Amino acid sequence: MGSIRVLAAALAGLLAVAAAEAPAHAECVDEVLKEKLALKRRRRGVVERNFIKVGRHELSLGGGYYVSDEFSATYLGIASYTYHLTEDAGVEAWFNYTRSDAPLARVLEDGRATLIKDTNSRTLLAGANLLWSPIHGKMMLFSSRIIHFDLGLTAGVGVVDSDTSRGAAANAGLALKLFLSRSWALRLDVRDQVYRQELLDHRTFVNDLSLGLGLSVFLPTRF
Repeated sequence: MGSIRVLAAALAGLLAVAAAEAPAHAECVDEVLKEKLALKRRRRGVVERNFIKVGRHELSLGGGYYVSDEFSATYLGIASYTYHLTEDAGVEAWFNYTRSDAPLARVLEDGRATLIKDTNSRTLLAGANLLWSPIHGKMMLFSSRIIHFDLGLTAGVGVVDSDTSRGAAANAGLALKLFLSRSWALRLDVRDQVYRQELLDHRTFVNDLSLGLGLSVFLPTRF
């Protein structure tokens, strides 16, 4: 009987020690898992979005390249104002300046070819667009800095004024914004301008492509 009692006491002591060590061991495992998760987050560059657009005014200036159906490709000047209704949607007023550069135009008149030299004249386009940016993302630059970006669609109507066209125009395209800080962003726009053009008594609808790169400031700057 004495040996049985000693054995029972020894088992009870072992169980007590195991029960006391179990929570400590569980806490150690939890801490290790937390460290591993934190390390993975740091490696993935998990950074919260800190750029707010809703309720802010965006002013943009830039330049680019304009490719016309009827004329030679030439430079493009861009200015725009955007008010952001939400983080995904906004309304924009924009203005473009370019040149209608056609050194030589060929038409057929009375069955014979006639060469007509055209001057380098200015072309103005202006309009209003709706912006929708459903894609928000981020990318790592040089393995040290996280840059947030928005990718969206833009479409609207406007007017065109040039020597060969005056009237209504429509446009649609893509807009990409890279946020450099809380108030500044790089903006890339690709748009298709559709309007009616008249050149040497030939009237047709054209699809002119524009590629623009600009710098945007968001007001108020402290937000």
